[in-house]
Amino acid sequence: MDIGDPAGGDLSDVIAARDYAIEKGIAEKIGIIGYSYGGYMTLLAVGKVPDKWDFSIAGVSVADWVEMYDLSDSFFKGFMETLFMGKNLELMKDRSPITYVNNVKCPLCIIHSQNDTRTPLTPVLKYVQKLQENNKTYYLHVIPNLGHAIYKIDDAIDFLLPALIFLKKMFGN
Repeated sequence: MDIGDPAGGDLSDVIAARDYAIEKGIAEKIGIIGYSYGGYMTLLAVGKVPDKWDFSIAGVSVADWVEMYDLSDSFFKGFMETLFMGKNLELMKDRSPITYVNNVKCPLCIIHSQNDTRTPLTPVLKYVQKLQENNKTYYLHVIPNLGHAIYKIDDAIDFLLPALIFLKKMFGN
């Protein structure tokens, strides 16, 4: 996470790791998977560099930093103002996955908690609506009665099971 450059240098690092794996013959299919900030990076990566990914899984993601700012409590607004070095709406829009949703090419599994107050569901549902409008392949799993953090094994299972089912589809086994 780069202060003042969210998903700038760190996204470049993820892309470099992906390219290295392909170049060295380590993998034939490459996906991107993340949770929370990693989920955000996943949504942004599949929109900004769509030709790099064969599949993706994003958990409890940020889909729209501008809307997220409006929905957030004062603590998280403070975090965002630190991350973006002020209320930089232009950078927030540039680094919002919803800005690039039309570019998505790979199948996308989105897993989100219904009661997530840290990364609210509403912007993610708007992102999904745009995926649907553009005939993109996606799978949405909303987990009821769960917030942003996973505290119990049963919650982890509720979260991981849809991801594993999706991966099984992607690898055909």
